[in-house]
Amino acid sequence: MKNRINSIFLAGFATFCLLCANCPTVEAKNDKGTDKILAEVGGYKLTLKEFNEQIASLPPQLQMAVARNPQLKEQLLERWVQLSLMAKEARKQGLQDKPAVKKRIQDMTNALLAQEFMRENIEAKVNVTDKEIKDYYEKHKSEFVEPAQVRARHILVKVPPNADKKAWAEAKKKAEMIRAKALKGEDFAKLAKEYSDDPGSKGRGGDLGYFQKGRMVPEFEKAAFALKVGQISQPVKTTFGYHLIKLEDKKPSKQESFKDVQQRIRQKLTREKQRKIREEIISKLEKKYPVKLHKDLLETSASASNPHRGK
Repeated sequence: MKNRINSIFLAGFATFCLLCANCPTVEAKNDKGTDKILAEVGGYKLTLKEFNEQIASLPPQLQMAVARNPQLKEQLLERWVQLSLMAKEARKQGLQDKPAVKKRIQDMTNALLAQEFMRENIEAKVNVTDKEIKDYYEKHKSEFVEPAQVRARHILVKVPPNADKKAWAEAKKKAEMIRAKALKGEDFAKLAKEYSDDPGSKGRGGDLGYFQKGRMVPEFEKAAFALKVGQISQPVKTTFGYHLIKLEDKKPSKQESFKDVQQRIRQKLTREKQRKIREEIISKLEKKYPVKLHKDLLETSASASNPHRGK
């Protein structure tokens, strides 16, 4: 997992490194040390301020990764040096003049400019007040109700697909035998480890954890929610076979407090305001700059890539 985070982080930082490698040499200013030169590769220079600003612009999870692992900063700096070296050599070889490379540079530049445009013209103009958040909560309390949940264990006696009546009868008989053992006091979790055909929960003694309605097949769910804590069900038939269900715990539905959800509401309202402004801006820009689409070519392209389509 740690290596995966590092890879994602370095991949996310790669665009910044490439862009910095395209930057001309600049004189470093001394703003409390933040504009001191952190690295130089030929004519390219990277200041500490630029480095920190780019880290701050990364997604939150990647910023957290750096905070937890300071060594990532060294890896990012080394990555910048490596990319800068390769970029200098690429320029020397004239790779920047290749049509395909020119197009990719243009696409990257457009993406960066669009991102900055959104930051200055959309994100910077959106403000969600505490009153708006509170008003939304009061008017939409039903959105913030934790549904009732149950925690259960189960033992599955699996029945193969297209099995005959005899196979189903034998599975039910086996389930009833296991249930009898449980009712006599044998530990349900141990019985699940011994008899259950569900590989996902067998090793945990049949524990399915907490779940709410809508997560399990209807027959299983109906039986589980009808049980009392500690009770073991009769064999429950589903498409998988017969289940024995033991209810471990119940949690009633609960209204989430304003304190617990206010940040979620802020994010929701912020997204909605940003979406509205973005749609208005795009509408104006479409009138300002001509847009021509030839969507029929997408269908042609899809047919060409799949000659068997429609046959």
